[in-house]
Amino acid sequence: MIRTETVRLTSINAIAFKQKLIAGGSGITIMTPEETAMFTINKRDGSCVPYGKVNAELFNVAIAGEVLELTRNLPYRRLGSITKVYGDSHCDEGSVELETEDPKAEIDVVSSAEYAAFASKYTDKNGRFSYQLMNKDLMQFASKSQVVSKMISEKAAVESIVKYIVKSKAADLCRNKGMDDKMLTVFIETLDSMDTRSAFKELRAYLRDKLKRKK
Repeated sequence: MIRTETVRLTSINAIAFKQKLIAGGSGITIMTPEETAMFTINKRDGSCVPYGKVNAELFNVAIAGEVLELTRNLPYRRLGSITKVYGDSHCDEGSVELETEDPKAEIDVVSSAEYAAFASKYTDKNGRFSYQLMNKDLMQFASKSQVVSKMISEKAAVESIVKYIVKSKAADLCRNKGMDDKMLTVFIETLDSMDTRSAFKELRAYLRDKLKRKK
């Protein structure tokens, strides 16, 4: 299972984690010694939507909000499923992956050298992925790139420029030829799904501003 590190809640006796969904986007799992609840995350407003039957009294909006805050910007990791949760909120990590996940059906971005490089370079001292640091670095790269300058002068689409920048930066960090188109698309989507905001919001705004100036 691809998910964030397990966090311990203070509002109830439970542990929780955020996971990447095969269908796209992110989900949240909250586990007490007795019950488990699953939510999907609404990309538009960041709210949690119950997935299946959920005990609304125990797993309320406030609980889901705490999980969102505790897991915000934590990098994904490929981890086994949780097999048991104890009363003190400790848990056993199993090596068997969720039956609903088909590892052959997804591109393994999280285990890639590119993802590891980005997570290492742009993770702060608290272990959280820093969008601000990443965007600042990518904008500096863009400002010095002759290719980006040419793409802007030719009025290329913002997303095309973003993909070029991300692919080039990842290749530079890993000293390889870079990701193919499918891998690159999933790579960007994975970074986007770590939080409700767009991972490259500042970079896109920077590029739009540059394109406007060329009119």
